Amino acid sequence: MIAFLKWYFWITMLGLLGLPVVARLFPYLKDKGYAFARIAGLLMWSFVYWLLASLGVLQNDVGGQWVALLLLAVAGVWSARQIGWSMLWHTLRTQWRTVLVSEMLFLLAFAGMAALRATDPVISGTEKPMELAFINAILRSEKFPPHDPWLSGYSISYYYFGYVMSAMLTRITATASGIGFNLSIALWFALTAQGAFGIVFHLLTARREERGEPRRAIATALQALLAPLFVLVVSNLEGFLEVLHSAGWFWKQTESGEWVSPFWTWLNIQELVNPPTPPFTGVPERIGGIWWWRASRVLQDFDLAGNSKEIIDEFPFFTFLLSDLHPHLLSMPFVLLGVAAALNLYYGREQYLPKGQNIFAWLRDFVSGTNQPLRETFLVKRLSHLEFWFSALILGSLAFLNTWDFPIYVGIYSLAIGLVLYERNGWNRELIWKFLESGVVMGITAILFYFPFYVGFSSQAGGFLPSLSFYTRGVFFWVMFLPLLVPIFIWAWMHWHSGARPGALKNGLKFSGFVVGGLWLFSFLISFLILTLTAAGSLLAGGEGRVAAWMGELSALGGLFAGLHGSAESGYLLLSSFARRLAQPGTWITLFGFLALVWGGLFCLRGEPGVELRPQPKSAGFVLLLALMGAGLTLVPEFIYLRDQFGWRMNTIFKFYYQAWIVWGLAAAYATIIASEELKRGWRFAFQVLSVVVIFMGLSYPYFGVYQKFRGLPSLSALNLDGTAYIEEYNPDEAEAIAWLRQAPVGALAEAVGGSYTGYARIATHTGQPNVLGWPGHESQWRGGSAEMGTRQSDIITLYETNSWEAAREIIDRYDIRYIYIGGLEWQTYRVNVDKFQGNLAKVFENETVMIFAVSGPEAVSNAK
Repeated sequence: MIAFLKWYFWITMLGLLGLPVVARLFPYLKDKGYAFARIAGLLMWSFVYWLLASLGVLQNDVGGQWVALLLLAVAGVWSARQIGWSMLWHTLRTQWRTVLVSEMLFLLAFAGMAALRATDPVISGTEKPMELAFINAILRSEKFPPHDPWLSGYSISYYYFGYVMSAMLTRITATASGIGFNLSIALWFALTAQGAFGIVFHLLTARREERGEPRRAIATALQALLAPLFVLVVSNLEGFLEVLHSAGWFWKQTESGEWVSPFWTWLNIQELVNPPTPPFTGVPERIGGIWWWRASRVLQDFDLAGNSKEIIDEFPFFTFLLSDLHPHLLSMPFVLLGVAAALNLYYGREQYLPKGQNIFAWLRDFVSGTNQPLRETFLVKRLSHLEFWFSALILGSLAFLNTWDFPIYVGIYSLAIGLVLYERNGWNRELIWKFLESGVVMGITAILFYFPFYVGFSSQAGGFLPSLSFYTRGVFFWVMFLPLLVPIFIWAWMHWHSGARPGALKNGLKFSGFVVGGLWLFSFLISFLILTLTAAGSLLAGGEGRVAAWMGELSALGGLFAGLHGSAESGYLLLSSFARRLAQPGTWITLFGFLALVWGGLFCLRGEPGVELRPQPKSAGFVLLLALMGAGLTLVPEFIYLRDQFGWRMNTIFKFYYQAWIVWGLAAAYATIIASEELKRGWRFAFQVLSVVVIFMGLSYPYFGVYQKFRGLPSLSALNLDGTAYIEEYNPDEAEAIAWLRQAPVGALAEAVGGSYTGYARIATHTGQPNVLGWPGHESQWRGGSAEMGTRQSDIITLYETNSWEAAREIIDRYDIRYIYIGGLEWQTYRVNVDKFQGNLAKVFENETVMIFAVSGPEAVSNAK
């Protein structure tokens, strides 16, 4: 409880310091950015600290964090003086009802998720050890970039900014990292809830002001609570299907006693094809596992041979229920801050987007000698606004938090610029050039803000591949997104119908056909090119020389591509893949219609001479923009996916669908409120009933997921936020050794090496000491290969098992090893020869089951127990 209160105090302090800055730089948001003050304050504090520590100006310690906090306070005071203290106070005083709802939402979300984590706080399994290892490594690192806890001698090669934030809060609150881990999950849930609320509150308030409706602050704020509900709590329909399945629906027993179901067989969601075990209770269960895991594996890909390939389709509530502190969770509040930046820009319009020549036209005129002064260009005028630089700081953080998100939200920001220009001057070439110019300049500027991060970062990404035979079945797509798509579809149709502009439907269909057809054709042609080059490569590979060798490699890679899709015969592969898409068109037909409706709605935002149109509120344009981005994020992986170590669409679907859920969640909340207010009476009642049913279906998953967490709790007194307390209970000797190493000087550590998602690397994970090698599979993913690992795994085997001190000493020197850990897992993994260590090294720690040896060093030896 004390740790929770300390975290609440500190994040609120950051919000108070950040509020004047967001009020100064987000003046067009109706709450003056209040809902984003905590998020922005945390971002600015962390950025200043990380940057100055990376440049060697600050030490990685609590003193450095206080200096960064002081600089944030200076920025807050300066911003408050710029806008006027009285104006800031006036905003808070006149919007106290909105502030109250926002604060109650934050506190309840923070406390509620903390309570949920306290039911099962253990930091073990899935990706949790990796995440705790990063936090502890950042806390123990002497400088930035922080050392890699699982590869001594190297710095972290991962997007680790979120772990810096978590570590900073853990340190300044004097919280144990095991508690800080779980409070970080709860805090990020609350920040995301408050950010989603702020976006939809602005959209609703702005819409009502434009339409001249009376101000209803409390009513609007309460309606805006649908935003965190849709984004964070409402889930895909797998949970609802679990209830039906466990209740025995659609199953019948044959005369032979066998349970059969054509429905569940057709649906073909993993494990739901198997009959439930009587008695049919309606409460989801899973023999030998966790039933709620299935919701993140609704989608499956099938190659032409019928083999299934696993796809990850997480959504936010699953993420928080699982509670991996992974980058896609850590980035959530900040992607909403990026949406807020685009929203402020969209409503600022003329203030931020002055008239001026695009830079490409200026360069053309410069060559011909007819150019205007550079300061008169659109680009230079944009650079003169602090809003641009603040937005670059926000958007740039996304690459450091979760790199996949960066182009998505730079895209939303640029689309907001394009939409303003379209509403101002219509569709023309100048709009396209300024859209491209804005995206490129913002992207480059955002990257430069975080340039030190890129110096030591490597990635497993390897270009893109056509998704030839892999596509999403329509039923999978609707199970995944139905709670969001139903209200958006209905509202988008209502918007288009109410402001129908001649040619809107035609333009929507043309655009949708161009996008879907273009992606399909592009995917097919790239596949044809790959398979053709593969065939050519196999013919030329038999010769000698560099060209023949290159052709051999090309043929092998093409063979892997064909094999991945289930056929080595090119013609059959191309034709069968094409035919399968036509035979199961559910997803692309859905998205074709959705795109047509959304694009037609955008077309209605601007009238034409001589045509009277009902004025459309700006909020509708921005929501359509979010809907458009969601459509793009779900459509692109149907035809193209990013190549990585997994080989198929698993990671692309995961990353793209997750962000689609966020932007569609915002759009769905807005759509539900507006449609329930503005549909005609009979249709309004039908829509409201439908909305309740859809939300109820989407809440089945969180209800039973939370129920299962609390059902396993013996009593409320068992609630605990320390995710590492279990070690003390199950292995007190190891807990004692870990406590000793946490206080020992930092140095490379030798411990047992083993596979991912196991107990290996546990000492580095819990102490922050860098081991020689942790989970090899993860290191390979982070670094795009195994070159840095070299022979470390076999060298550790030699270190523990050899009888030769000389051989052991050579390995110790090679990796500059300071500590050699020998515990239960080391004895299980290796035939440990301990004599060579006892005869040549100082035993600095020992209890009944653990020994720690230290290489020469008075500091280490002086800590001997």
